[in-house]
Amino acid sequence: MAYIPKNRIQSNLYTAGGEYYIPDVNPNYVGFYYKIYTGEEKTEKNPSDTPNVELFPIESPDALGVKNPTQVEIVTNPETAVYVGLTEDDTSLKVFPPQLNVPQPTQDNYQLGEFQRYFCKKRNEFSYLEISESDYNKLVSRDSSIYYNGWEPFDIPWTLTGERDKVYNVNRNIVLLKEQNEKFYGFSNYLRKEYLKYYKS
Repeated sequence: MAYIPKNRIQSNLYTAGGEYYIPDVNPNYVGFYYKIYTGEEKTEKNPSDTPNVELFPIESPDALGVKNPTQVEIVTNPETAVYVGLTEDDTSLKVFPPQLNVPQPTQDNYQLGEFQRYFCKKRNEFSYLEISESDYNKLVSRDSSIYYNGWEPFDIPWTLTGERDKVYNVNRNIVLLKEQNEKFYGFSNYLRKEYLKYYKS
């Protein structure tokens, strides 16, 4: 990172929790951090310590992807759970991240000639995941059962039938348009540029 004068940095700050989170990594950061004159706050005691990861303030329970929680369990693995928030009673709300889904077009989709594919992008990171329509709707509606704060949902129409070259170009153009307009860099690489996926002549 660019050199920042020491008098523009507040070093050796510490949080005991409940103040900051790291999207998709740590929903409740505890530890040392430093603050730059621009307002940015990052992990570690000062810039010379690594890794320096940007922290984001927990402004409300909604920042954790849950509305009015008493205790939040963010489940990233069935055997591993991270607990966040204050426990006021024994109630525990499980909050799951969106799950990978490989769609299977139906016969009706093929008769129509296209279907909708659903995705989400990690906020502050060019990482993508194809998901189910159910998870997509939960992210859009900010459903309290899903960790919506860390993911940005989007969908695209996907052509299934027609002339091979036209189908390829239509799907390719839709992906590249989404990549360009939304600045979703690397989305075409996530799809491995398989613009004829699910195609039937």
